[in-house]
Amino acid sequence: MTSELVETPVLIVGGGPAGLTASLLLSRHGVESLLIDKRVTGSPLPRARGVHSRAMEILRVCGVEPDLRAVELPITPGAEWRVDLTGSPLREDVPSAGRSPVSPCEGLSVSQDVFESVLRDHAGGYPAGRLRRGALLESFRTVDGGVLATVTEQASGRATHVRARWMIAADGARSGVRRQLGIAMNGPDDLGRQTMIAFRADLTGRTGARPRGIYFLTATGAALIWTHADDRWVISQPGPTAAGEDPATVVRRVLGLPDLTLDVLATNPWTAAAQSAAQFARGPVFLAGDAAHRFPPAGATGVSAAMHDVHNLAWKIAAVVHGHGGEKLLDSYATEREPVGRRNADETGIAWTRIFSGDGAPFRGRSLAQLDMGYQYTSPVIVGDASPDADPPGADYHQSATPGCRAPHLWLADGSSTIDLFDRRFVLLTAEPGHAWRDAAASCPGAPVDSHVVTEAQWPDLYGVAPDGAVLVRPDGHVAWRSVTPSTDPKADLKTALTTSTGG
Repeated sequence: MTSELVETPVLIVGGGPAGLTASLLLSRHGVESLLIDKRVTGSPLPRARGVHSRAMEILRVCGVEPDLRAVELPITPGAEWRVDLTGSPLREDVPSAGRSPVSPCEGLSVSQDVFESVLRDHAGGYPAGRLRRGALLESFRTVDGGVLATVTEQASGRATHVRARWMIAADGARSGVRRQLGIAMNGPDDLGRQTMIAFRADLTGRTGARPRGIYFLTATGAALIWTHADDRWVISQPGPTAAGEDPATVVRRVLGLPDLTLDVLATNPWTAAAQSAAQFARGPVFLAGDAAHRFPPAGATGVSAAMHDVHNLAWKIAAVVHGHGGEKLLDSYATEREPVGRRNADETGIAWTRIFSGDGAPFRGRSLAQLDMGYQYTSPVIVGDASPDADPPGADYHQSATPGCRAPHLWLADGSSTIDLFDRRFVLLTAEPGHAWRDAAASCPGAPVDSHVVTEAQWPDLYGVAPDGAVLVRPDGHVAWRSVTPSTDPKADLKTALTTSTGG
């Protein structure tokens, strides 16, 4: 029997947050893809439960945010430390009240299985993004011009050959693609073994109707998290359970509630790690999400970082497909994302040890907001302007339009945010006096550029330019180039900036 041959520009391996977001973004950029996911149904364990503001900005631009807000958990943000669930708080870590001044989006509390379901519906709504569940990557090899893979439908055993120009490995922490490529993981792989127990019980008498984001129970070193509105929770405690002790007994002991009525749903041993891959790309294969980095759950940064990876990558693939980008542009994925992976692994690893040592606030090197939004890309496709490092350790996040940084959020007169402008194309931001820049953009060859006149008085100071300066922002919302002042030849300057920013 002759196996079917399927051709696609991009093969995505893995249907978690990284893979689904990659499919969604590539479709929005007009690039066809095939996503294969060996799972047929979701995991009974909720896994991650936090999505930070930067990832929500990506989903806002894609139109996904309203459906996620409809299913988010009404938690009380922050953490509480108690001896057990019967005691009063020993201390609290409560975020500042009120809407964030640096983002149009708040973070999201929703279990990963629910999150993936919403994301899958949106990704599957694009004809360009084909999704195959229950399909296993059996093998692959790189060939001239791309990847040749063998995919097996697990239900029928039918094999399909897939020829793709590129492959995105979003196949998780135990990535088979990464292992076959021989790419090592750097950093500690054992920050402590844990046992997770998912259960259903009514704890409102102890937590109220809006539970805290997380409870640290000091008598046992366990953490308690609310995961679903139908009274589902997860406990994660250090080490294995005692021999012969059933999970329900463990839950009652950890919570200090010996008479609690509960149903155990699942258990899972796991090991915390803080690692980043030595290489995020090898030839036509790109690692993303947990395949590229493993973070302990301190701060719940894993899902968001996975989405940041593919947000960086998708527009670059699209630029090459559509003839606007060169190979240097694809090379910049690893150049830009590898330092962020190492940084996040280091910071979350240290935070994880502080949580269990009781050594003050977990995030002291960089705040969570800085980890989420403050990273600055440095690569050959970023046109630097000799500004100081915009991502120093030991400080909270301050918005900056220094090249390589996420372009700052500013509310516009129509009620939208500057963030809403950054989607499929480069965007040139100017104030009213910057007409020469806008004229240049209208006639500049290369990648298409949208011009937007920002009338808000705060914009020049926030973006670090004079009123007649200009800022060029990439489709992933990062600043590609900035001219603080006007130019004697704006067309030439802008052309050079675009050529550099697209790897030409």
